[in-house]
Amino acid sequence: MRRVWCTAAAALIAGCLKPNPAYDGDDGTAGGTGGVTTTTSTTTTTSSTTTGPGPTSTSGITEGSETSAATTTTSSTTAVLPDMSSGTTETSTGEPVGCWDLGVDDWDVVSLALDPPGSSPMLSPDAKTLHWRAFMGNQWQVIRSTRDDPELAFPAGASIWPSSSYQADHPAFVAGTQELFFGGVGGDIYVLPRDGDMWGTPTVAGGAQAFGIRFESHPNPTADGALLLFQRDDGPPFGQFKFGFNFYQIARDPQVHEKFPDLSPVMVTPSDPGFGILACPALAPDGLRLFFGAFDSEGGGEGDPNDGRAGVWFAERDSVGSPWHTVTRSASLRVGGFVTCPVAVSADGCQLTLDLFTINPGPTETRIARRG
Repeated sequence: MRRVWCTAAAALIAGCLKPNPAYDGDDGTAGGTGGVTTTTSTTTTTSSTTTGPGPTSTSGITEGSETSAATTTTSSTTAVLPDMSSGTTETSTGEPVGCWDLGVDDWDVVSLALDPPGSSPMLSPDAKTLHWRAFMGNQWQVIRSTRDDPELAFPAGASIWPSSSYQADHPAFVAGTQELFFGGVGGDIYVLPRDGDMWGTPTVAGGAQAFGIRFESHPNPTADGALLLFQRDDGPPFGQFKFGFNFYQIARDPQVHEKFPDLSPVMVTPSDPGFGILACPALAPDGLRLFFGAFDSEGGGEGDPNDGRAGVWFAERDSVGSPWHTVTRSASLRVGGFVTCPVAVSADGCQLTLDLFTINPGPTETRIARRG
């Protein structure tokens, strides 16, 4: 019942022309993205043509807090703690200052080198751990790199799990529950438990009603593991793109339920204030803010899809059960010649990782945007 493809439309919104990494290690807090942005001054970037020998797939975003409308399960998330901040400024009490009140065009964007090469760099809430997926030794590997200072460059990473036939697309690690969520072959979302230094066995993260209807991808768990936002390929077509995407979320009490319940998830797709198709959700660790990629409605989805019309948007909400509001287009987080998709955002909203790729085979880049 699943469709597995990588057409031009899928590439635009999901980045399926490139390998897709994203999983936070045992010292990180949550895999997910979402945040506000500011002005862009793009510096040196490196590009590499997508010629990897392995299969390819998609990439995305997440958030969570308060009571979720996704199911009848009640879940809550805690406030962002000071030690989850990647900001460098401090208040008079010595606590870091977050960047969520800054604008969506206040970013400074630079190249983010991944060693070994990969894509979809998943940033931990404290911005000190990075996970991505790379094709090494004739199989997909989940790579992890850590740094002591969020302002320093990430060193070379090391493989922490050979995902083999699962491919582990967009791996997102939740430190509090010691779980790795990822998109697997065939369009299901899997969860892999960790006990100390040992990994368990991957299983589908919930029932067939949540992960079994269409092609689900881009798992975005909140920092407490209580909410999971993801992408499904059931959106309307737009111009040359023969299908689209919607965002969904589902909730659980992770202290009671190992998996998400076999219930229908709640659609949480932002309303369209000027985009024709959206994808690549990047939920903030608190579940209240969301970055996502979208193709501008201008032009009706026709013409060159790599002309910079596909870039980053931002939305926020009052609780995880509330609708998105303040849906805003970032003029700076889009680059001519590429499709720009957000991947993950730090808890304080000061750092955001990005994937840049093209429809049809072409160069790919990974970048990191900073503000504050």
